[in-house]
Amino acid sequence: MLELDYALNLIIKGLESTTKELGFKVVYPDGVTAPEVPLFKENDLTYISYIGEKGRIRIAFKKNQLALHCATADEADTPDDDMRRVSLSLLELEEYDERDLSYIFDEFTDSLLNTFKAKRELRGNVKMPTPVSKSKAKNGIQSFDAVTLGNRVGGIYPELKEEYKANITEYGEFLAEDFFINHGNKFIEETIRQNDKQKMRKLFNLLNEIYDDGTNDTQSLIGVTILGTILSENPDLLPNAEGYFGDVMREPVSEIIKYLSSPRSKGAKMRLKNPPIYKPKTKKKKGFLQEMMGM
Repeated sequence: MLELDYALNLIIKGLESTTKELGFKVVYPDGVTAPEVPLFKENDLTYISYIGEKGRIRIAFKKNQLALHCATADEADTPDDDMRRVSLSLLELEEYDERDLSYIFDEFTDSLLNTFKAKRELRGNVKMPTPVSKSKAKNGIQSFDAVTLGNRVGGIYPELKEEYKANITEYGEFLAEDFFINHGNKFIEETIRQNDKQKMRKLFNLLNEIYDDGTNDTQSLIGVTILGTILSENPDLLPNAEGYFGDVMREPVSEIIKYLSSPRSKGAKMRLKNPPIYKPKTKKKKGFLQEMMGM
């Protein structure tokens, strides 16, 4: 079991080398000085704030969830409450101990470096991958992949075309979970919410087609990352959508939604909301807590 003040103080220390490297300093509330823990409290929200030339950081705890929010220097006008959430982790104080914080350090460290370090020099030099053609999929020559799904969803929602290209340009490959969780799902959710028959048929004709002749990973992307996430979080939308499920996807996707709607899926849903960020292959330093625990 952890006390909140103690856990957040460990997190401050665990991230200290990274925040210093990025030029951030922790902000102390009025009347609070070191070695006290610099916590801000607003109703049921408790948070830590950092500021630096590169922007702002907020680590906020509420209802067993610990969120990392960031605003870069060019987002200076963004109110604190509207800062982008770049990472989300469970922090169940009654069940966790110090060792359980190590994965939070890793996730937050990667997210901070990804947000505030200079972008990798990939822009303008990346060739867009080629989607799998319908004829090759139908003839069994190739299976539909995530690239094909992302590309064709961009055909339904033109607003996503630039996000699709930016995703590939930034990472040198298509990170489908990042694309759908952070961009694509909100457009798909809105279509299901509007429940316009023509738009629904267009969307689900695509999803069914890709699912029927897709790789296992692509089927998982449709069943878990897209429909499972949207419909488990918005159960009122399920009646709108389930009538459009094709024969192949109906049973497995219904089971996925059922599972993600149950209390036992809490950890899985947290990982879906916080997809892994791109990690270049580098040797990772031991974190503060790992060194402290001899890990």
